[in-house]
Amino acid sequence: MPSLETGKPTISQMDVIKSAWNKIRTQLENEKARIYQAIGNYPPPIAACDQQFNYLLEEQTRISREFVRLNEATNASLAIGDPIKLIDEFIRTSSYIDTEAEQAIRLYLNDGLSRP
Repeated sequence: MPSLETGKPTISQMDVIKSAWNKIRTQLENEKARIYQAIGNYPPPIAACDQQFNYLLEEQTRISREFVRLNEATNASLAIGDPIKLIDEFIRTSSYIDTEAEQAIRLYLNDGLSRP
């Protein structure tokens, strides 16, 4: 993935970077909706005995934390440092960005940042 270490991003590069963060946000929102739907459709559990339901509740907590991490990384990338490195790090470490979404985001960044 390209890097912007050598200089400040142009306005068009910042637009690409913001759009990439939005694509990541959309992926997380889709995962959040999937988790919430699974919880909503789950049959009534037996309190503290249903491992699958407890797992879904843990997923609900993890996806909420992932949104906090996303907001922090987005703000940092727009203010300081190399935004491409921050996007790359976020994608690599997120449990909710699948291979297909990762490839699409990386392709989008490569295409968008390689244009003058």
